[in-house]
Amino acid sequence: MLHDLIIEGKIVNPDAIHDAQLAIDNGYITAIRKQGLKGERKIEARKCLIFPGFIDQHAHLREDSSHKWDYKEDFKSGTAAAVHGGITTIIDMPNTPLPGISSDRLIKKKKLARTEGVIDILFYGGVSDSNINTIAKMQKEVIAYKIYLAETTGGLYIGDEVLPKAIAAVEATAKPLVIHCEDQRVIEKMRKGLKVTAHSELRPEEAELSAVKKVLAAASGDTKIKIKIDIAHVSVYRTLDLIGKRFHCEVTPHHLFFTKKDVQANAFLKVNPPLRSEENRLLLLDAFKSGKIDFLVTDHAPHTKEEKARDFFEAPAGVPNLDTYGNFVAWLIVHCGVPPMLIARVCAYNPAMFLGLHDRGSIEVGKRANLSILDIHKPVKIRSEHLYTKCKWSPFEGYEFPGAVRHVIFNGIVVTEDEESHI
Repeated sequence: MLHDLIIEGKIVNPDAIHDAQLAIDNGYITAIRKQGLKGERKIEARKCLIFPGFIDQHAHLREDSSHKWDYKEDFKSGTAAAVHGGITTIIDMPNTPLPGISSDRLIKKKKLARTEGVIDILFYGGVSDSNINTIAKMQKEVIAYKIYLAETTGGLYIGDEVLPKAIAAVEATAKPLVIHCEDQRVIEKMRKGLKVTAHSELRPEEAELSAVKKVLAAASGDTKIKIKIDIAHVSVYRTLDLIGKRFHCEVTPHHLFFTKKDVQANAFLKVNPPLRSEENRLLLLDAFKSGKIDFLVTDHAPHTKEEKARDFFEAPAGVPNLDTYGNFVAWLIVHCGVPPMLIARVCAYNPAMFLGLHDRGSIEVGKRANLSILDIHKPVKIRSEHLYTKCKWSPFEGYEFPGAVRHVIFNGIVVTEDEESHI
């Protein structure tokens, strides 16, 4: 049988690594063998690692039907940046100028995404005081829901008193829930207190820990709430001790790489939650390597250079991370000793299972042919002129990473590749 495409190399799944050939037909994986498969085209990637397509379950692509923030990023540029970073599925957050809190708004965003995006874009539904009683109406349009316990765009912040009701409302939809855990009351207390000289002081570790405790309390009522909850962008190591195995959790590249010393007066590294100490960074990294963290997400939050160059406390928080996701994964493998099987788990399998995307997340016959092929022997220095994000800058500008994305396969189509690596 002559297949559409044959890929040969080291296949990495969450539970095993082996050299093999895989066949792709009509967008799906149809065969996996040691050898002997034939196709119309063959990609030889024996020096690379072939991962299930990376899934980024936390990104801000900025676009909605108002188009007010298209200058920062849109679905076309954002998905191009994602492909550059090896990502084949991306989940967009709801805090845009027209927050994703209704079916009508989400339907419009989905239409834009289908027209402009080059990979799968799925959406979170925002939970606010105004729509707690109606979120079930938009469950067909969303893959999961998002709660913010600190102020964000569009008034999506909800107070402590309605958190149990909000969690119960999401549970009723049978959809997963992601929660931004920073306690707004702690932040406001810091604003009113002594003179704050650093962003990490305005949003201290206690803000995250306090919010996580409130989520634990809200999800531990008279009846045990059966809902999948992900604590977004964990920045404090002690958060992991608090949640134990109760919740899922995620971490970002910037919290594993940078510290608050890197920020200083540099608003380009201003993020929410803030960067922490070197000791905390190393503890988070060790926790990641030991499998205590479920997801590696970008929290891609692009702003223009002009916006980030403002006075520190006026500049918006957030960094772009999509373009460099694959490079960062290579750094984790080569320099930090993270096993490739763990990468397959936290970058593909775990998010697929959390979100209920059972057609992807591992390399198996019958799964969609979404693949991220990484060359960990191809050092790359990050340069702004090579980025696809519309904001054209990266927190990793000038850093050299030990590897790069060689190919991305989406639904069986080679959407990006190094032309020298196929025959």
